[in-house]
Amino acid sequence: MSDAPRTPDVEAHTVADRLRSTRLSRRARLWLILGGGALVLLLAAGGVVVAQVVSGQAAEQAALASFQTAEDDLSDAEQARDAAVAARETASTKALDDRAKAKALEAAIDPALLADAGARDALSKAIGTLEKAAGMTVAADGSATLKKATSPSAVSPPNVPADTAEIPDAVTGIGSLIEQLAEETTAADREAKAIEDARTALARSGAAVVASAHEKGAATAPPELASQETKDAYAAAVAALEKPAKNADLAALVTAYQGAWGATVASHNEANGGSAPDASGLQPTYIQGVLIVNKTYPLPSWFGDGLTAETQAAFNAMAAEAAQYGLGLYISSGFRSYDTQVSVYGNYVATLGQAAADRTSARPGHSEHQSGLAFDLNTIDHAFADTAEGRYVRDNAHRFGLIIRYPQGKEHITGYEWEPWHIRYVGTDLANALYSSGQTLEEYFGITSSYSD
Repeated sequence: MSDAPRTPDVEAHTVADRLRSTRLSRRARLWLILGGGALVLLLAAGGVVVAQVVSGQAAEQAALASFQTAEDDLSDAEQARDAAVAARETASTKALDDRAKAKALEAAIDPALLADAGARDALSKAIGTLEKAAGMTVAADGSATLKKATSPSAVSPPNVPADTAEIPDAVTGIGSLIEQLAEETTAADREAKAIEDARTALARSGAAVVASAHEKGAATAPPELASQETKDAYAAAVAALEKPAKNADLAALVTAYQGAWGATVASHNEANGGSAPDASGLQPTYIQGVLIVNKTYPLPSWFGDGLTAETQAAFNAMAAEAAQYGLGLYISSGFRSYDTQVSVYGNYVATLGQAAADRTSARPGHSEHQSGLAFDLNTIDHAFADTAEGRYVRDNAHRFGLIIRYPQGKEHITGYEWEPWHIRYVGTDLANALYSSGQTLEEYFGITSSYSD
């Protein structure tokens, strides 16, 4: 036997080792592959989680930002609403002042001294429009007040929800509040505009009255025998009406114009041999306790200082009831003093002649307006009788102690043409008696109404 190494055994061992090593290497590679895949999957899963966290934070920040924006918009909307309400209240306050000035002008003007008597009616209507636009309350004595101003309600936005998921609903709620504020702003803006429009219209109506007075005054020559002093004063008063200053007292200008005209008439009458306003010892005439003022029975020049309380109360009650039916009654001409009547009557004489003037206007001292018991309603026009207001007065005035003093078809008795607008207070008992009988005061008491000359 040989002692030489056995090569095949060695090779066999080597092959076995190689096979075993190869199996190990493949297993290692498999584990490596599997391990690496798991690591990749683990890393990928971690990335998703990170991405989800980042995305959630961004969504939360966006939701909070939208809530903050909504809060800012709400604050802006509230400030806009408050500014609109303040503007409306300012306009209302100015409107109240405008009304006071317009009412003074309305009371001062005599339609007979206007080129267009309708200008005064337009002014009265403009006053009513302003009262309505500004929500004024007109008392029985004719004074007006504004409704008590209330501070706009404060708006409190909701707190930021603790749960981010609830923020969208909170933002929606804030949006509803913004819409509410926007509606309040629009309403306040609309009311303020209506008031401003009414103020503008009233200013135009006042200017139209003054322009009409200027037109009439410029076209009317003072009576021939009036003194130069009164003529100059009249010319100056008329000139002042032509272009009044922006903040001029229109009532004062018109009053000065009318007074200047009355002074020229008085001066003319005096130069023409006229006597003093009333004879010594003249006293008002009462029959069965009723004051009589007509062409036969005059008042002394000193008599009267305004509508009597009973007369004003009777008108107020009648106007209040009429308002319930949607009717508007107002006094277009109330008390007129002796001096004012001098101006009024003189204008009619200058325009129409004395005979025609005596049918439509009373001589100084003979006007019921001086008694404080009479007033003219609404439009001084026969068309008033056919209006709803005119029909209401015709059918209901007696219930308040008032009568239509100069009814249709009675001119030959009262001495004046039909005046459906001229109302006289006599008390409910006498008013009802006259209404039922269809008589005038002259017929009821068996008296006359005619001038002595």
